[in-house]
Amino acid sequence: MKKKWTKILLAAAVIFFLFIQLYPVVWLFLASIKPSTELATQPFALPKEPTFQHYVDIFREGAIFRYMWNSLKVTSVSIILIVALSSTAGFALSKFKFRITKPIYTFFTFGIMIPVQITLIPLFCFYSDMGILNSSFTMILPQVGFALPLSVMMFVSFYSFVPNELIEAAVMDGCSTYGIFGRIVFPLAKNTVITVASMYCILIWNDFIFANTFITDNAAKTVALGLRDYVGAFGNVNWGMTYAAIAVTILPPMIVYFALNKYVTAGMTMGATKG
Repeated sequence: MKKKWTKILLAAAVIFFLFIQLYPVVWLFLASIKPSTELATQPFALPKEPTFQHYVDIFREGAIFRYMWNSLKVTSVSIILIVALSSTAGFALSKFKFRITKPIYTFFTFGIMIPVQITLIPLFCFYSDMGILNSSFTMILPQVGFALPLSVMMFVSFYSFVPNELIEAAVMDGCSTYGIFGRIVFPLAKNTVITVASMYCILIWNDFIFANTFITDNAAKTVALGLRDYVGAFGNVNWGMTYAAIAVTILPPMIVYFALNKYVTAGMTMGATKG
């Protein structure tokens, strides 16, 4: 009887926390299909007269496509660089033992403790002197830099479980270091690669602090920064268009996560247990 009540309470707790997590997302999509008058008078009620006019308005206005394209460029290039650099660095740090291996790994781990905020002014001054403000590069560089410490640690954790005998056998067969990494070790890290890519896909897509600091040109605005344009002068907000724009822009990272959730879960637990 005690076990039965324990299971019931556990299930109720899971349902409760699931409701808390999903309610804002569900409410957002419902609010985006409400007429403006209904949204103002009954914001928490179900839509009585659903309409997709807000979506028509944001697509007709067109800026949302530019914001999403800019975010896609920044996110894609950043993830490619993060995976390429962290996977190779992790392989070198876990399988090649030099006198400086441990200090370099410690250097990477210290990077996790550096607050983003203290780098904004130096980076802004550097970008301004170089004349590259309002470019995708100004967001890609810090995104990659701040992602490397954790992603390198994740790859090192995975590679530490790859048997050294496997690498030694490949060396005896005449495989080069690049061949060992590209043909043997890296393909085994599929779950870790997908975990790193999907995790930073969501974080970089939603980034506001770097975009808000380094981007002022409308043509270079990303999703997080562009959504602020739906707030008019003196704080006047077209809530219907705002909710519709948010709903559209959160779909890509949601699709990525749900499509790759199985690999993300496996990648997160890969370093916990061997095998």
